[in-house]
Amino acid sequence: MFNDWHYVLAQDRAAREQDLAERVAERGRYARSPGQPSLRARVARRLFDLAIAAESEETWRVVWERLEARGRL
Repeated sequence: MFNDWHYVLAQDRAAREQDLAERVAERGRYARSPGQPSLRARVARRLFDLAIAAESEETWRVVWERLEARGRL
C-alpha cells in the first residue's frame, strides 16, 4: 500500500513540476529585456514630456523637482 501511495505522490509531483516549468517559460516570453525601462518608467517619461509640451516652464519645473525629491531621476 505504501508503494502505491508513493507512486501517486511521485506522479503528482512530476505533474506540478511540469506545470511550473510551463509557467516559467510563459513568463519568460513576456518579460522585458534587462536594458529596457519598465512600463511604469516609460509612461512616467511620456507624461513628463506631455506636461512639458502642454504647460508653461514653471509647471514642468515643479514636476521635475518632485521627481528629483523622490529620487526617481
